[in-house]
Amino acid sequence: MSNNKYILLICLITAYAWPTAAQQAGLTYTLHDCIRYTIENSANIKTAKIQEQIADKKVNEVIGSGLPQIQVTGNIVNNLELPAQIIPGELFGGAAGSQYKLKFGTKFNTTFTGQANQMLFNGSFWVGLDAAKSSETYYRQGTEVATDNTLYTVAVSYYRTLMAEKQIQLMEFNITSLKRTLADTKLLRDNGKAKNIDVDRLQVNYNNLQHQLKNIQEQVQQQYNQLKYLMGMPVDTRMTVRDATLEISANSPGQLPVADSLSFSDTRLYEDRSDFRQLLTSRELQSLSKKNEWMKYVPSLSAFGSYTWSAQKNSFSFSSSDWMNYYSVGIQLSVPIFTGGQTYARIQQADLTLKQIDEQIKDVKSGIDMQAENARIAYRQARLNIECEIENVELAKKVYQVTEAEYREGTNTAAALVDAETRLREAQTNYINSLLNLHVAVIDVEKAKGTIGTYLKNLEN
Repeated sequence: MSNNKYILLICLITAYAWPTAAQQAGLTYTLHDCIRYTIENSANIKTAKIQEQIADKKVNEVIGSGLPQIQVTGNIVNNLELPAQIIPGELFGGAAGSQYKLKFGTKFNTTFTGQANQMLFNGSFWVGLDAAKSSETYYRQGTEVATDNTLYTVAVSYYRTLMAEKQIQLMEFNITSLKRTLADTKLLRDNGKAKNIDVDRLQVNYNNLQHQLKNIQEQVQQQYNQLKYLMGMPVDTRMTVRDATLEISANSPGQLPVADSLSFSDTRLYEDRSDFRQLLTSRELQSLSKKNEWMKYVPSLSAFGSYTWSAQKNSFSFSSSDWMNYYSVGIQLSVPIFTGGQTYARIQQADLTLKQIDEQIKDVKSGIDMQAENARIAYRQARLNIECEIENVELAKKVYQVTEAEYREGTNTAAALVDAETRLREAQTNYINSLLNLHVAVIDVEKAKGTIGTYLKNLEN
């Protein structure tokens, strides 16, 4: 179909379509603007980025566990009543069987101890470090998944809002046209050239259009609220969407991807999907979890040292002459011998979990193949539908213009005019729906290919 037909249809939509006063207030957003705002303000994306930062700090935590662990402890004890010890009296020359109660110790005991521990070898540490780094990758991919999904929902909501706006504009144009015809018919009736039934038919149609317009306006406001929510914009913010993308697509349809040229046999189909990459990282994490269980069979070695400074007095003071110190160093070797089969049971559980993930990977691959093929079919059908609906709008417009001219000449009835107007409105509505389906089909293709984020971020204003 020639580009002239697309241009003619856009002129039909926009020539008499003026924004309402409510829409004129606030900022105007293209899809590019919505995407940029969403990246900066979406709660889903912000939450994913915070989780990514948490994973980054987790790596530092694991690294820290392999560094020297040093701590200092201190305590001051006031023995309000020293404990008594029972001593046999014979030791001090007493009668057999006699006992003495003696109190040992000092009233004040003060101790300060410094301790240092250093891991020399622990297999779980190195596995844990690899797991922490893989976890960092996992959550970074999670941010990509959240971004792709959020941008996709914003793009779909944007197109739905835009198409609803276009529907309002078309209906306002139709109402203006019908209002003019109704006024002319009333004039003809007053001059005896038309019947009351003709006026009534047009009046009923006019009233229905007014009612439908109010309903659509309410729906548009709901669409705007949903779009703003998805973007992370306060719901009470005024905004409108601009149809630059719509006009470009209609005037230059060849710029849209052609379904038959969209090949999904590329080996990068899976690897380009952020959700698939995250699933592979999940398997890697589970594999490291299994490796960590095996490492629990391996001995661990650590070094330690301590230094203690203490004093025992009957009166509280910090006199340096009363303090004593002692220190020690050592190496600790821990060799696991028997754990009752717990470690081996956990290894078996890890094996089964890996099998589960492998099945998930197969299922996700099949799902991606299905999404890719369905997206291509949907795009191809949407492409055919839009061309058909454009032609239908042109034909319905011609029929309406001819019927309107015949009606004014008195060679056709008001019923025929109402029917022609209804058919034109239906054709216009079908075109708007088809155009929405076409745009959604395009981003569905990009989503299936795993390039939705890049595609939307690179949109021109």
